[in-house]
Amino acid sequence: MTPAMYERVRNYFVDAGLTTGFIVQLLAWEDTKKLTDAFIVFRPNGGTDIRNDLGSDHYVLVDVISAKDKRRAAADKAQEIINHVELNDITDECLGLIQNLGNMPAPILTEEGRLVFRLQFMCVYGE
Repeated sequence: MTPAMYERVRNYFVDAGLTTGFIVQLLAWEDTKKLTDAFIVFRPNGGTDIRNDLGSDHYVLVDVISAKDKRRAAADKAQEIINHVELNDITDECLGLIQNLGNMPAPILTEEGRLVFRLQFMCVYGE
């Protein structure tokens, strides 16, 4: 079975070492209640029509969530991810083309004082 696109993006980021120091989760953020933990969450976010033998756009959200007192580390990680994708947009045959949409977004602040950077990526894949 072929993994879903958000799982392929997770695999691509893990293989590239982009998730080091962060707890990786899929589909939804589950807080450990440890304010020292930081997270990266991968989930689908729609796309274009999927048709046989044609390229389709798959949108993937990647939330980079800071530890409470390490906001800068999350901002740096989000920028590192964007930079890596920009330089390596066609290096993974499971993704096809991957591009960042929207660059670096404004962070969202949680009740606990964590910052969330919600990055969106588009993968164009056809087989």
